[in-house]
Amino acid sequence: MLPREDIHNFADASLEIILKFDDHGNVLYANASAKGELGYGEELTGISLDKLLPAELHLQEGGFSLEAALQMTEGMMYRKNGTCFPVQMAVKQGSGQNLLFANNIAQRVETERKLVRMKEEMEETLKVRNEFVANVTHELRTPVNGIRGHVTNLLENGVSGEVKGTLDIIIRCCDNMSAIINNILDFSKLEAGKFVIEEKEFNFYKMVNHTVETNIPAINGKGLRIMVNIDKTIPEYLIGDELRLTQILNNFLSNAVKFTSVGYINIEVTKTVQFDDEIELFFVVSDTGIGISPEEKDKLFKSFSQVDASITRKYGGTGLGLAITKQLIELMQGSVHLDSEKGKGSSFSFSVRLHVAQKEKEENLVSEHFEFINQNQEMPGYDNVEKFFQFGTPENVQEIQGKMEKLILCMEVEAWDKAENFAHNIKELLEQAPKDLKRAAFRLEMNVRKADHDKSVEQYESLKAVFEEAIGGM
Repeated sequence: MLPREDIHNFADASLEIILKFDDHGNVLYANASAKGELGYGEELTGISLDKLLPAELHLQEGGFSLEAALQMTEGMMYRKNGTCFPVQMAVKQGSGQNLLFANNIAQRVETERKLVRMKEEMEETLKVRNEFVANVTHELRTPVNGIRGHVTNLLENGVSGEVKGTLDIIIRCCDNMSAIINNILDFSKLEAGKFVIEEKEFNFYKMVNHTVETNIPAINGKGLRIMVNIDKTIPEYLIGDELRLTQILNNFLSNAVKFTSVGYINIEVTKTVQFDDEIELFFVVSDTGIGISPEEKDKLFKSFSQVDASITRKYGGTGLGLAITKQLIELMQGSVHLDSEKGKGSSFSFSVRLHVAQKEKEENLVSEHFEFINQNQEMPGYDNVEKFFQFGTPENVQEIQGKMEKLILCMEVEAWDKAENFAHNIKELLEQAPKDLKRAAFRLEMNVRKADHDKSVEQYESLKAVFEEAIGGM
């Protein structure tokens, strides 16, 4: 056993307040930290704990109570000058001699108070922000809907081709504005933790069907192909948030359409796990679009972020869509993953957890607009994307012929915005072609951009003749 002098030396080296007292509460020993914190010198020895911890030890009549002292964990300890500070304590009982260990927790208490104040201020700030967002978006909706309504009336009454093109652009701008408003509202709710996932019964196949049909005009407008493959073991009726699941799938699908000019879009849905009435579905939405480099992937799911500024300039968007989509997927107990290569397309996959509805299955409704492919059929890989742009390959020839057919139709009905898109795609598909073909494609795009019908048709016929001659000689 160490000598008392050595024990006192160890105690004096401690940053903790250490007091030894008898069963009557009289201090027998105080270490250096106790003397410094409490403002006493050697006179601390002999003082009663009642004076140091009056509130904690005067809970009962009759003065000091060892039983009360043994129950102390936190309290206020008083200094010689009458000031006090909060302490966290532990009392160990001995044979006639007891030990009290205490730590000054004033800094911790103040930090906790600051955290509480900061939390309250943040909650108030979020409340004000959410009210502001709700009011502003509501005020924005009114003029946007008014503009859309008036333009729709003008279109229904019949207008000339040039005016119709301008009005169509206004309608698209209104739709984009509405989408941005909805995204800001969703983002605000998610950030405030007030977003609730509903649990209602819905028809899964109808949901997929409706989502694809919504995007069919844009898909056909760009001359793309879409393929859908759904695992037939997935029950028809499920329980979950149909609106938000539609929002998730539509976001990935519309992005695939937006960033793909040539090739196809593929949707696959499989059942990965089912325990009793709980089911996990795995979705894959792949495309042959612009793709994303490994360095850019980290930015993709962050709020208000695009992979680079040129994406925003060319394709538009706030950068909120995928950030919201990721949070919605996580609220549905799922996760999202991206597999992509720059210039070779992207494949977004995600999982969600739903419940199976206790309902008799009815006949599944299959859309006439999309093609269900055999589950074992091999889908085109990234390598096939390059073949679209390799001049003379069957994939390249087929794409060019398809785009040219759609281009001439758009020119004849004077849908110049769509015609310009197809002309640009044709120029991209002829990037590896001989110079005379590339020049002809460039001149065609310039004439289409000017909405010059006669010169555009003339240049179209010229390009078609040179193209057919080139592939005929291969």
